[in-house]
Amino acid sequence: MRYFIVFLAVLGCVYADTPANCTYEDVQGMWIFDMGSREHGSSLKCDSPASFEKVSSLRVNLLFPNLAIDEFGNKGFWTLIYNQGFEVVIHGRKFFAFSDFQKEGKNVTSICDRTKPGLSHNVLERDWACFQGHKLEPPL
Repeated sequence: MRYFIVFLAVLGCVYADTPANCTYEDVQGMWIFDMGSREHGSSLKCDSPASFEKVSSLRVNLLFPNLAIDEFGNKGFWTLIYNQGFEVVIHGRKFFAFSDFQKEGKNVTSICDRTKPGLSHNVLERDWACFQGHKLEPPL
């Protein structure tokens, strides 16, 4: 019975993987985060671009080795989450999204200059919002 429970736990982890395969170099650069309203709780679901209406945008430069600088000069940090997504923490706010991908049958194409809709919240884990990012250019 114990092995069955361990099997189910591992199966859940495998199922949660995305097929995106994006490297540090793919993600590094200038990004625009299109953000929805910040009036939500932690139960917010951001399943598709249609799940939120853009109310603001933020330009963020992701630099080597982990420096993030927004359009206002605020500094923070960023990290790649495996090869599947990234997190940015800047000016009291956290952003996380998986990298985008297209799947046709068994073929997968990673779209590393765009994210799936992701979540952001302040560092106190309040004021949740959906966002989606797209990369503008390599780092300056």
